[in-house]
Amino acid sequence: MPSMKMRDVKIGEAIMYNNEVWVIFDRHEQTRGNLRTYWQIKLKHLERGSVVEQRFSPDDVVEKIHLNREEWEYLYRDGDMFVFMNPTSYEQIYVNTHMIPDVQHGYMVPNLRIVLMKIEEKVVQVEMPQMIEVEVTDAPEAARGDTATSVTKLATIETGAQVRVPGHIRKGDRIKIRCEDGEFKGRV
Repeated sequence: MPSMKMRDVKIGEAIMYNNEVWVIFDRHEQTRGNLRTYWQIKLKHLERGSVVEQRFSPDDVVEKIHLNREEWEYLYRDGDMFVFMNPTSYEQIYVNTHMIPDVQHGYMVPNLRIVLMKIEEKVVQVEMPQMIEVEVTDAPEAARGDTATSVTKLATIETGAQVRVPGHIRKGDRIKIRCEDGEFKGRV
């Protein structure tokens, strides 16, 4: 693997630190008075997802890791594995469900395009899209006269997950949801 100085590393790149793969999450240069300059770097662990803040000298040498970002299509869930298909080669790959936060499992819609980050051939992270479009399969009727305040209700989407939506959403509507937290973002 190629090595590089810390001053040349950019946000989004992966490095080897303490024999583990970390992604540069945030970085900024700091100089205190007449002391030497250093880089304050936030690192995110690829597998655990934990974030740590570390101080580096600009001349510290780190090993750069090449991450391959590939777009795959979600097919279905098979026990504790998600099955993805490469849209060009039709090759299928099984990814453990722990690679995707439990909260986001309910937003895994068939044929959803997802980015898999790989080191060589091993999947190390799954990147969900920011927004998804889903169909509402069940939504209770809004109570008459409930328009004075912003009323929300729980609606069931096509995956079986429940999402809080405004009172005007009905069964059969297509809506946009933010994958990160399941927040309603509008009607399609």
